[in-house]
Amino acid sequence: MFCTQCGNAVEQQARFCSKCGKDLTPALVNQESKRDMSMHINILGWLLVGSAILTGIGGLAAMLVGRLIEARHIPLPPDVAFPVMHFAGGITTIIGFAVLAVSCGIAAAGIGLLQYRSWARVAAIVVSALMIFHFFPFGVAIAIYAFWVLFSQEGQQYYRARSADTMA
Repeated sequence: MFCTQCGNAVEQQARFCSKCGKDLTPALVNQESKRDMSMHINILGWLLVGSAILTGIGGLAAMLVGRLIEARHIPLPPDVAFPVMHFAGGITTIIGFAVLAVSCGIAAAGIGLLQYRSWARVAAIVVSALMIFHFFPFGVAIAIYAFWVLFSQEGQQYYRARSADTMA
């Protein structure tokens, strides 16, 4: 069990926090909500990992399409100054690399949340803000869920306490 004020780990039967002295008897009532926050953080972490996998597949597909465009030999009219297909293929490949890099960031945030790393909460907030523009209806839903889990008072306290416990 953790103190809701300072996040200190306290024993199950303790009535007061040994670090800050807060009365813990109301915290016993909140023990069930702590389990709920653990479930929500796990769900959010797995949603981010799943989004990262789908994003990575999209990035790899864009890279493949870019390479196929470059390899395709289409006769161009004589008035075209530069090889348009080669340029379009290169741009598509670069976009694919960028999407793949974004998917790595999303995966890192999700895995960090699942492991309760101290940096992962901020990373998940940033990634969730970017998800608003990603997978339009689903990205918005994931972002709203992430903001609810990570910005709620209960979620902040629980994550801070679990992160400190994991680091110790």
